[in-house]
Amino acid sequence: MNLRTTHALRRITLGVAAALLFSTQLVAAELKLPAIFADHAVLQQKAPIAVWGWGEAGQQVTATLGNGMTTGTIAEDGSWSLALPSMNAGGPYALRVSSKDSTITLEDILIGEVWLASGQSNMQWSIKQTDDWEAEVAQCANDNIRFAMVYREVSATPLDDLRALTPWAACSSESMVNCYNGAGFSAVSYYFAKHLQADLGVPVGVINTSWGGTRIEPWTPPEAFGKLPALSDIDKLVRENTPNGPEYQAALQKAIAEVEAWIPNAQQALAGGEFAPSLPTIASKSVLTDRQSPTALFNAMVNPLVPYTNRGFIWYQGESNRGEGMLYRDKMEALINGWRGRWKQDDLACYFVQLAPFDYGNSPRALPEIWEAQTATLALPHTGMAVINDIGNIKNIHPTNKNDVGKRLALLALKDTYGKDVKAESPRFDRFEVTGNTMRIFFNYAESLQTRDGNPPTWFTLCGPDGVYHDATAAIDGATLTLTAEGVDTPVAVRFAWDHIAEPNLMNEAGLPASAFRAGSVPIEGALRHHVPEAAEFELVYAFDPTNPVAPDSRIQYDVDQHAVFGAKTIERVAYFLHLVDADENTQWVYVEMDPFTQEITRLGAPMPDKGAAFQQDVKNLIVKSSVKGLAASPIAVGAIEFWACNYGPEAGRNLPGAKADKYDFDDTFANETAPGYGSLQIHDVANKTTLLAFNNFRAGRDADVGIGNNPEGNPDWTFSKSAQKWTSGTLMVLVKTAK
Repeated sequence: MNLRTTHALRRITLGVAAALLFSTQLVAAELKLPAIFADHAVLQQKAPIAVWGWGEAGQQVTATLGNGMTTGTIAEDGSWSLALPSMNAGGPYALRVSSKDSTITLEDILIGEVWLASGQSNMQWSIKQTDDWEAEVAQCANDNIRFAMVYREVSATPLDDLRALTPWAACSSESMVNCYNGAGFSAVSYYFAKHLQADLGVPVGVINTSWGGTRIEPWTPPEAFGKLPALSDIDKLVRENTPNGPEYQAALQKAIAEVEAWIPNAQQALAGGEFAPSLPTIASKSVLTDRQSPTALFNAMVNPLVPYTNRGFIWYQGESNRGEGMLYRDKMEALINGWRGRWKQDDLACYFVQLAPFDYGNSPRALPEIWEAQTATLALPHTGMAVINDIGNIKNIHPTNKNDVGKRLALLALKDTYGKDVKAESPRFDRFEVTGNTMRIFFNYAESLQTRDGNPPTWFTLCGPDGVYHDATAAIDGATLTLTAEGVDTPVAVRFAWDHIAEPNLMNEAGLPASAFRAGSVPIEGALRHHVPEAAEFELVYAFDPTNPVAPDSRIQYDVDQHAVFGAKTIERVAYFLHLVDADENTQWVYVEMDPFTQEITRLGAPMPDKGAAFQQDVKNLIVKSSVKGLAASPIAVGAIEFWACNYGPEAGRNLPGAKADKYDFDDTFANETAPGYGSLQIHDVANKTTLLAFNNFRAGRDADVGIGNNPEGNPDWTFSKSAQKWTSGTLMVLVKTAK
């Protein structure tokens, strides 16, 4: 960089810096409160009341409310923060904030209970879209219920203030339906406040900050992701794309240095008529600017509310994270502890709504897995969950009965936050006991059980060691249930309401519905021992789920890995057992036994990208047993195995009779055995041109290929089929019979 360029850059930089400083000073000179402070606001009782804002640096600022007063000095950056003394419920009061030349006065301020409300569309859902809303609005007027709604906004960095909101208003017919640009106030927020205020007898204020269709990640503070290992990828994304964050700043500093070094090289290339070296690259726009981007909504719609004193928050969200299973529990922990950390209040309450049943049209187990994650979140202190599987609508993702939703959230707050003697929790699974063919279920939060329709409890299934679930007959016995199921002689596992359209009828004495659950475990060898008792002499070496394989570095992470216990034993026979289960509990399975194709037990599992770990050869003396029609009867004298971790082509590698050069089938050509690629674990009945079992594309997760028999569509050996998506779970086992 030449001297003239350097001086020019310095002049520009200094000019911009001076302009920014001058602009900041102009803004800071005006005494200002955050937008959330306004006439008719509710401030938190029985706690120091945070008041903050901006003004001219160095000036004294004073806040008064009722008989309370506090004073401080405006900091060099123009910000100030005060804490008014704790007050009991009451009002109306005037809140006055003054500095040398300015005074701000807010009128009609009440002291009471303040709650935040957040989430996606069911939390945003307007009172005007709910049951009997006109009658409710006609009689809703209550000066002791007040609300504000934050407008939708995103930001890649934390904002100091809200850009827009529906300001505080007392509850009335007009304010309820006309707020938020005429959309109307959040129904859940209103009913929560209504039931809370009626019982407490003090003012209740709710600040609603919600956005339909949003995931949980945008509502989470940036620092919260890094505290949970499962969310490390999100943490990395946020750190690298926050423009005022240390990681991006360091990367930008490095890029500037590289550009400065690039200029003389580029000038030399110019003089010599050559190509210049490549410029360094760095992100010029944050990816955290979408409403689904991690932190984007917290930055814009929650951070400006910190540290507004409040009792806690209610949360209704999760539909947009359906399919994540227990990962959602970690995200809930990040959200809850992240908000608590920002407010510096570890006991900040969080009461949330378990999602309602709804027919999503696919993956019927995905919603129960979110229910399970929500239930697991209750292990965090000062949390509670409102179960609503009795008031949903499986044809409407936005159930219109929001009154009971708000009431159940209010019951949780009344009991756990305010210490009221009320029934608030739904029955929750505690444990089970098995006697013979009967399973007895014990619940927490149920002195007695009943059904809302008087019929036996619905939506229970039992499973035996074979891993197949059967509809169960349930009978109430006081505060417990007994379950039996035809075809299950020894129950080992139970599921309740394990389907996205499940609307069970079980409830406790308070009329609160039982929450979905699953419990117990199926022996990993259960299906094998049930279907193939003749494999009794075989021992399990490896087991994993091929419908969602975890394969970092192209090596499968096994659920069972017992290869070390076999030592140098001689392998006499090898067997593979593939068991698949779909969303309707339908199963397919196949068992293939053969003479060993290797004596190295570490090379019998999923193929590895190692020299000598790829096999394409005959296998002999096959015994096949399967639930799939069309497979040849045993025994099969000679079959074939295609077993490698690399890419492969459809050309006939061994020129087996009947193999096609343009189809992936029982005779293909593999590439470099040590180069990780697509991968193939296939066993074939060559004489009948049939794939007995296939597991391909090991690293693809739910896009892997898994199949029994020939694929009826596409390539016979299932290559490129992504058929793992058809199955909700599966097990692929590797077994051996060793010499005694």
